[in-house]
Amino acid sequence: MNINEIEKILIKSKVFNYKYVYIYSDLRFFLLFHNKNPLIFINKFLNLFLKKKITLIIPTFSYTTKGKFDVRKTPSKLGFLSNYILNKKNSLRSSHPLFSFAALGKNKKILQNIGKSAFGKDSAHVRLYKNNSCYLYFGRPMILGNTLVHHVEQKFKVKYRYEKKFSTNVYSGNQYISKNYTAFVRKNMKNNKYIFNFKKVYKKIKNDPYLFNYGDPKKFKNITVHPYDNFYERIEQLTKEDKNIFINK
Repeated sequence: MNINEIEKILIKSKVFNYKYVYIYSDLRFFLLFHNKNPLIFINKFLNLFLKKKITLIIPTFSYTTKGKFDVRKTPSKLGFLSNYILNKKNSLRSSHPLFSFAALGKNKKILQNIGKSAFGKDSAHVRLYKNNSCYLYFGRPMILGNTLVHHVEQKFKVKYRYEKKFSTNVYSGNQYISKNYTAFVRKNMKNNKYIFNFKKVYKKIKNDPYLFNYGDPKKFKNITVHPYDNFYERIEQLTKEDKNIFINK
């Protein structure tokens, strides 16, 4: 699939109408067509958004639970695209040592001075809500879920998670920033009943009218787009109905 074909699909999805596009990606299918020059393809893909003054948000989680986290140097554990964007000089990374994000584009400063709670007050999830944002799943099946779920879990104070503080020292190069960042994590890591599971939610929302789907997610060929706010409010509603909807229980 070439970049022109992808652009036509994205136009149909109306993704270019948004100010912020939060990307979840799995490029194994799309890079089959561009394995000789993958960076050329990636740059063309990113420029589809950047030339329209759209700001891209990409998770760059490193899960650094102790020791030192360097905003500039600590790599993401989420694969190729996240690390490629981190290496761009004009990207901006948030400072959470476990759950950082990178922003690329005109309004990248949305991630500056982000709150210390990964999913709580003044987190990236809060800042994107009511801010003309959307999700783009590029080759990544939506059924796998996303971390906005943990924000909603924290908002509703689900009983199987708690707010944990991490003593990781956060730096930007040689400059010390802070420590004692927090995340809303599972209480019982050994009990399979409390493992995250998005299948119940996906079954309820997969046919919602605000979702745009193209391609087969089982083969990592999908391009899925949905407004941030609609999804946020939908999973809020589902959590009110069942506070265990995101787990195996």
